[in-house]
Amino acid sequence: HRPISAAEERLRHNLTQGIPARDGAVAFGRALALNLPQVVVSSMALPALVAQADAMRPAETGGGQGFERPALDNAYVEPRNEIERTLVGFWQDLLGVAQVGVEDSFFDLGGHSLIAVRLFAMIRKTYAVEFPISVLFEAPTIADCAALIESRVGPQESAAGTAPAATAPQRRYTHLVAMNKRDGKAKTPFFMVAGMSGNILNLRLLAKMLGDDRPWYGLQARGLYDEDAPHESLVDAARDCIAELRQVQPHGPYVLGGYSGGGLTAWEIARQLEAEGEEVSLLVLLDTPLPLRPDLSLADRLRIKLNQFRARGPAYLLDWYRERAAWKQELRAEAAEGPGGGREALLTEVEKAFLRAVVKLQLSHRDGATVLLRPPPDLYWKVGGGRWVDRDRGYAAIDNGLGEFAPGIEVIEVPGDHDTMVLEPNVRVLVQKLRQVLDRAERSTVPMREAAE
Repeated sequence: HRPISAAEERLRHNLTQGIPARDGAVAFGRALALNLPQVVVSSMALPALVAQADAMRPAETGGGQGFERPALDNAYVEPRNEIERTLVGFWQDLLGVAQVGVEDSFFDLGGHSLIAVRLFAMIRKTYAVEFPISVLFEAPTIADCAALIESRVGPQESAAGTAPAATAPQRRYTHLVAMNKRDGKAKTPFFMVAGMSGNILNLRLLAKMLGDDRPWYGLQARGLYDEDAPHESLVDAARDCIAELRQVQPHGPYVLGGYSGGGLTAWEIARQLEAEGEEVSLLVLLDTPLPLRPDLSLADRLRIKLNQFRARGPAYLLDWYRERAAWKQELRAEAAEGPGGGREALLTEVEKAFLRAVVKLQLSHRDGATVLLRPPPDLYWKVGGGRWVDRDRGYAAIDNGLGEFAPGIEVIEVPGDHDTMVLEPNVRVLVQKLRQVLDRAERSTVPMREAAE
């Protein structure tokens, strides 16, 4: 096991400093009294939290605090120009490592998708250039990232004047990203479409743990680079993804997958390939929802309210009034902010385009092998017709409602929730289940391949 970094150590320390029961009750009461739709409560007294942050901030003159550089396969290489020096500082701050070489891999130093988001936000603010975080698969080192930045802002003078010229990784594809090393074995490639955000970095652990005996390619969204506009149609997105995946695998049988909303694009990719006469031996969906969930019927809404009133009595009516008042206040605030404000302001352009596109998608009927891997469903209220409703007041189903379009869909439950199912430690179970599904599909297609040959 690698030693944890200083940043991880600080996080672990803070998580262990929970609020005592007595203080928690007081904090909860104060939070309710604020009558706000969302409240963030610190697990530490704020003066102590500020003091701790100040104490842990690297000294301005000392070269910074940080964890010792781990033992890597590559030797330490110092930065050679201003961009590399700036990036070294970013990595030291974000990763909590005292010494970072320009040939060190972001992932070998403990980097993950949340840190990558902050890293590229700092790069955008400093250099006014935009890159998707998935570029770290092709440019995992500071030298690689610096070369990408130089390709946009121009070359930088090295301190010694002898540094080799930086060469930016060539951007060959818009959508296709190789996510493992591939050891040359003949297993069918696996193409996995990113979720609504368009980035595939949150699937890195899944690809890494699945192994190198099967080529794994992520399909990211268009629009992650600042010069590209995102797709406004999932049909068009699927068509462009097919054009790129055919450069890797010209003909079927294809093995496709998608995380969250990306499963809808994968579904459309499968439809188009099959319409062209190709075989799709497997479609894997990681907690993919319906394009649009039907609204609750009036009868079911009334059933839920009646059940809540029976369980809580008159107190429910007071809480309902407060929640409704807060909801109306939020609507007024969003209306005052105008288009692009409120919740919409928190979305990227790729996510906004996806939400516009998904409402136009007509999900096709599917007879081919389809597997849904999903966390335990939130079956909270039972309503009419034997249906269930989740805590978000939407209809919930074991198959996410997809069985209507794919009657033969297989549902496999995995631990975690929608986000954490692909993260440690839950991802280990997901890998095991996914490997079984992929190997089963591989065995079923090999005889067909041999017969064709």
